[in-house]
Amino acid sequence: MTSLLKVEGLHKHFPIRRGVFRRQVGEIRAVDGVDLEIDTGETLSLVGESGCGKSTTGRLLVRLLEPTAGKILFEGADLATLSQRELRAKRQAFQIMFQDPYASLSPRMTVQEIVAEPLRVQGRYADGGPDRVRELLELVGLRPEHSRRYAHEFSGGQRQRIGLARALALDPRLLVLDEPVSALDVSVQAQVINQLRGLQDRLGLAYVFISHNLSVVRHISHRVAVMYLGSIVETGTRADIFSAPTHPYTQALLSAIPVPDPAGRDERERITLAGDVPSPSNPPSGCRFRTRCWKAQDVCAEEAPALIDRIGVGHPSACHFPEVPATVGGA
Repeated sequence: MTSLLKVEGLHKHFPIRRGVFRRQVGEIRAVDGVDLEIDTGETLSLVGESGCGKSTTGRLLVRLLEPTAGKILFEGADLATLSQRELRAKRQAFQIMFQDPYASLSPRMTVQEIVAEPLRVQGRYADGGPDRVRELLELVGLRPEHSRRYAHEFSGGQRQRIGLARALALDPRLLVLDEPVSALDVSVQAQVINQLRGLQDRLGLAYVFISHNLSVVRHISHRVAVMYLGSIVETGTRADIFSAPTHPYTQALLSAIPVPDPAGRDERERITLAGDVPSPSNPPSGCRFRTRCWKAQDVCAEEAPALIDRIGVGHPSACHFPEVPATVGGA
């Protein structure tokens, strides 16, 4: 079966320019060789520290940024090679939601105008546009009378629902969700996540869910890809990643997840990473994680580890010395 979205060798390098003549003196390797695959009705989460390339990857997937190299195959068509006219027609099938629901909504437009805008752009508003807007607002849990109000009149959770209604206007098959609940209170986060899961079941949507919050990721994901310094270091099902992580970076991230423990019996080992994340303009040789890894040996500096399953646990990780820890966060 053909995947809904397949990414092969995706790169995005931003030039560093200096001097009066703005000559290029280097480049920032924000995304550096990413491979991903997602099927219809599936949620693939991208996780990692801030600055690892998650959001840049999300923008590349919907071609808000132009890739430096690689393929973005959506239903078999390479989005990286489409003309602007071809891309506009294809964009009806995939949309993106941003982290800040207030900054991503125009303060000069009513909710009616915000949700209707994609329909107008694609020439679909004349055919039942007002009814479609009402249907979308009800779908995300808002009342039709909200359509006459402006974004600043709503709470953060309601604004994110407006953004979701807008993203669903053209009946997409894929949504890229870039930190969609990080700006919301915990109780509101749960409401939005549950709504996303309900819409996925009802509409058959696929999600690329970008987040640094592993507790949320554990709740919504089918599969997880862990990013570090522009590359995928481990990928697998939710159970694979949360119950049997093999990459040291994944293990460190999971060890930091807070666990409710009133009795104080949490015996998990906390892993504190040494040093700072290296600059993406000058990444380490070999394994990019080696400068912060407690397992690093000479081979780690000489050879970049391939993303493969070395120890037979059923999912790949890019580590020369992978192992399953005795105590992890649980699925």
